[in-house]
Amino acid sequence: MGTVLADNSKEVIGAAEIEREKPASLMELLRKRGGLGDSSGALSLRGVPKIALYVDGFSRGGAVTELEKIKPQDVASIEIIRGAASNRYGADALGGAIIITTLQAKPQWELGLVQGYDSLGSHYSRAIGSGAVGGIDVRASFEDSLSNLWMVQRGNSPLLSMAQTQHSGFAKRGGDIKSSYRNDWLTVGAELNYLEQIRNYGRPNNYNEYATVRPKLFSEMRFGELKLNGKLMYEDNRTDVFRDVGGTQNLALYMQGPETENSVNLEVQADYRNFNAGLVYAVNQAGIEQRLASNGQRLFGMDSTVDRIGLFGGYELDFWHDWHLDASGRYDQYDYSGISIYDAGLDSREPDAFKKAFNPKLALSWKTLSWLTLRSSAATGFMPPDPATLYFRQTRPNYVVLPNPTLKPEQSTTLDFGSEASWQGGKAELTWFYTRWTDKMESLVTSGTPNIKQTVNLGASESKGLELSINQGLLEALNLALNYTLTTTKITESLNGAIIGNELAFQPRHRINAVLTYTGISDLTTRLNLHHESEQYMDFRNLGRDANGYAWLNKAYTTLDFLVTKKIGIDKHSVNLTLAVNNLLDNRFEKSLFQSDPGRIVRGEIGVNF
Repeated sequence: MGTVLADNSKEVIGAAEIEREKPASLMELLRKRGGLGDSSGALSLRGVPKIALYVDGFSRGGAVTELEKIKPQDVASIEIIRGAASNRYGADALGGAIIITTLQAKPQWELGLVQGYDSLGSHYSRAIGSGAVGGIDVRASFEDSLSNLWMVQRGNSPLLSMAQTQHSGFAKRGGDIKSSYRNDWLTVGAELNYLEQIRNYGRPNNYNEYATVRPKLFSEMRFGELKLNGKLMYEDNRTDVFRDVGGTQNLALYMQGPETENSVNLEVQADYRNFNAGLVYAVNQAGIEQRLASNGQRLFGMDSTVDRIGLFGGYELDFWHDWHLDASGRYDQYDYSGISIYDAGLDSREPDAFKKAFNPKLALSWKTLSWLTLRSSAATGFMPPDPATLYFRQTRPNYVVLPNPTLKPEQSTTLDFGSEASWQGGKAELTWFYTRWTDKMESLVTSGTPNIKQTVNLGASESKGLELSINQGLLEALNLALNYTLTTTKITESLNGAIIGNELAFQPRHRINAVLTYTGISDLTTRLNLHHESEQYMDFRNLGRDANGYAWLNKAYTTLDFLVTKKIGIDKHSVNLTLAVNNLLDNRFEKSLFQSDPGRIVRGEIGVNF
């Protein structure tokens, strides 16, 4: 993105590595990376949730579902930035950022077809083509897929609203078209994305239908050492929500309604030598409607507008030959306006609100020896609650979502100290990290009839630990990649004295990935991946068992994945064959909120390139 970044621990995954690993989805690829978790449906790094996901310069929030929208074959690179990154990426980046750059149009004519199936009956079909027409480079990409058993709810759950009577399923269909023009000093382009999805949660009338349209414009101008770029995107999201009463007894449709979100996003940025600066502007208009399915009676409605403006800048300096300093920061302001609510038969209008924050970051690195580098950084973060978190309500007989208009913004301070050593055939990194939050926001779901969900401020809490990664060539064609993250979390201050000293939700103390890769046979890659996570609580109450005997603690688990890929080349054409076995030992481990893994999945994929 042409941005001066503070010296975070950063990992870059290129298109060649993605091609070798042949993941069915990007989340399958990222789960094997050090310190990265997705147990709660949201991304986290080093025990810190709130991870910014950026795709081609625009924010996509931080939910796992956003990663699932991106085809692996469309990705040019993925940057994983560990540690606070609000100095550049704003409120979503308290714990870090995942920056995805997709492949752009190019003049060479190419066509790729991919077909995949697995033992759960899931499948995906993808087609990617590129070429040039009249000096304009064009790229098109399409996908049609179905994922079965994407969510498996456990039978021994106190959450009646999440019970399942059928297999869950997730279908999507969409496409992207890009065009660009390039010369010595100018690049301009346009892009159009369309995506429709249906996500069923395991009951006939408990599902969402999604439709997203994103047109984009981008340009870049180069004048010697000065580079100027701008991006503009309009996004139209519509979600049609269908819900029953919650539970397995009455499966009829109870309520339905659309949730809409329209936004305009603009970013301009200038880079000159070691300095960069930019402006981000976004306006987001959202609407929610809920009505009874039986007679159309209005249950709840909300409209809101959020205007956000951000100013960022960074400067990097090399001094004393072996030292490097990064200084950067971002100022954000949020204007909440036009918030109108219909609830319990009453119309109301919330007062306009204004929030602002400045998040700096300072990072220093020192190349102590030819094979050793030391680094450290300090940064702050800020996350305001959005209007839906403040005011949204959903009321069904067995499930209730409560608003919390008193929520305060979450703020954080992060420190890390690290070292990197390299030698012939290998390298290692060791990092100590620490994050402290004030007014940390966490979601709480309680059992009973109805189940009740609400977001609350915990008070002050902290996360600290160590992260070790080693990459070592064992033999000429055999490589070992190992990463281990030790994380301890604790609530240190709260108005609720009963939770002081408790751990944060979905944060295992130990997370290990070990990957053994063999490339000794021409055009064939074999990979074995071991993944381990220790036990983790489902929420901040740290209930081993509740009063009814239900365990709110997911046990430790270990999985083993196997992958073999073979490339067969004929002139400029090639056929790629993939056989993958995820969860080879068929471990039905516990995860997320009373969910379990579906077990062993065998996947086959064939790709043809022309």
